[in-house]
Amino acid sequence: MEKEKNTGTDTGVKNVESEKEFAERLRIIIDLKELQPSHFADEIGIQRSGLSHIIAGRNKPSVDFLQKLVQKFEDINVNWLLTGIGEPLLAEKTAKDQEILEANSEISTEIEEKKKEKVVPNKEKEIERIVVFYADKTFETFNLFNPYKPNNGAKS
Repeated sequence: MEKEKNTGTDTGVKNVESEKEFAERLRIIIDLKELQPSHFADEIGIQRSGLSHIIAGRNKPSVDFLQKLVQKFEDINVNWLLTGIGEPLLAEKTAKDQEILEANSEISTEIEEKKKEKVVPNKEKEIERIVVFYADKTFETFNLFNPYKPNNGAKS
């Protein structure tokens, strides 16, 4: 397990997946504000490259970043931004805001549905084996029992 270096800018965004989720929620906020990332950075008073690094997942958001964000845009729900819990905006949503949220919600729903789909093997094609490749450059090969093949496993 990798030990993380404490840079003093830790906001609770602990792992790569959380950082990606934070970056995606930040993109949603930028879309809701109808700004380009460069203009968004200018609005909250941070360097454009700093915002770019946060969105790309190279840097974690600092407490200073979050403070500037909330000072400029008081309607942003920081709890949602950090955890995904609740709604992105605290104030009433405009029709445009609602449209963006619904579009993002539909995309999230589609992704969740695809994750739940089970892969059903093609009955016309026979699976011979599965090869699993590991990060340490090794692999394993698994020969399969195919229930779709007539007399599969029967001794002749």
